[in-house]
Amino acid sequence: MSKTTERRGISRINTVIVAVFALAAVVVIIAGHPDAAVLLGVIAVVWLLSSITSSQPEVSEATRIEGLEYRDERDRQLALRGFAAVGVTALVLSFGAFLVSLLVDGIDRWLAVQMIVLFAVWGIANRVAVRRG
Repeated sequence: MSKTTERRGISRINTVIVAVFALAAVVVIIAGHPDAAVLLGVIAVVWLLSSITSSQPEVSEATRIEGLEYRDERDRQLALRGFAAVGVTALVLSFGAFLVSLLVDGIDRWLAVQMIVLFAVWGIANRVAVRRG
């Protein structure tokens, strides 16, 4: 498979993401929230267009990786490094938001759950990564 000449459709993950946003837009409009439905619909369309662009043969590695359109194991490894940085940022921001909420309003259960889940996933992911070597 050539990275520069083969034309492909969008990845399965992008298909799922677009479908979830589109379905969410339909559910939200049925629930009577047209503004939120429009926002979700726009996100679905933009994600679809970005996925199509990212899957083109002539795009750079960075564009493919940012668009979740990996072509080979190297792309996947580069994406994992990027997601690791995102994960650290999410942990820090989640903890910061939780601390601010404690100081301002007391315990925000959703922020507490978010922080606990992120830390739990981080611990599990680290153990899985160590086992796999």
